[in-house]
This record gives sequence, C-alpha cells and structure tokens, in this order.
Amino acid sequence: MTGAIYLLVGIFTGHFRRHIVPRPEELLTRLIWRDVIDHLHLRIRAATGGPDYGLLQKSAYFSTVFVALPVMVVTGMTMSPAITAAFPFLLDLFGGYQSARTIHFFAFLALILFLFVHVVMIVQSGFKRQMLGMTLGGKT
Repeated sequence: MTGAIYLLVGIFTGHFRRHIVPRPEELLTRLIWRDVIDHLHLRIRAATGGPDYGLLQKSAYFSTVFVALPVMVVTGMTMSPAITAAFPFLLDLFGGYQSARTIHFFAFLALILFLFVHVVMIVQSGFKRQMLGMTLGGKT
C-alpha cells in the first residue's frame, strides 16, 4: 500500500518527472561516462539536502521504482497458486513457476544491490547530514 501511495504522489506531484526520469540532454555518452568514472573513484559530491540527483542516481531510482519493484510484485503473485488459478496468463507471461522464481530472485538481488550502494553513497556524501535530513526533514 505504501508503494502505491508513493507512486500516486510521485506521479501527481510531478516528482518523478522533475527528479527521477533522466532528461534527454543528460543521456549523452560523455556525461554518463563521467558520472560512472566519478562513482568508481568514489568522488561523491556532498549532500545538498534536496533531490538534486545525478544521472546514475536517477537511473538507479527509475529502474528500482519502475522495473525491479513491479517485477518483484508480479512475479511474487505469479508464484501463488491461488492467484495463477484466477489469472493463468501470469504463468504464460513468465514461462511457468520456475521462471517466475528465477526472475523474482534476480529482481531481489537488484534491490539488495540498490540498498547496499545506497547506504555506501549516504556514508560517502555525508552520513550525519543525510541522516538528519531523512529523519528531521528539510535542509540541514
């Protein structure tokens, strides 16, 4: 339910359009490459206290919110015999129970990787400031 509320609020307030979906001018090869190199060298800019996301952040959030999480939900539903009895097309969509389990597992790994990288980035960009911003809100 919380995820559905997040999606609705994000869509209707324009948060996804403004902060999560990468703009076409950001998708230049040189900008992507520069961002990748900076992250590999752990050159992380300081936290700004607001949603000033870089290209890799936007890509990670976008793929998590609009790909990995929905895939987890739908493959999880596909593994339920009661749901597939009511909606048998789900088994066809994923190629059976075992394929749904495998896809579910890889989506889980993507979410765990997202969580791990997220925590590392919070530490690198200023743990105290980020924690205060997340718990107390606003810019600190």
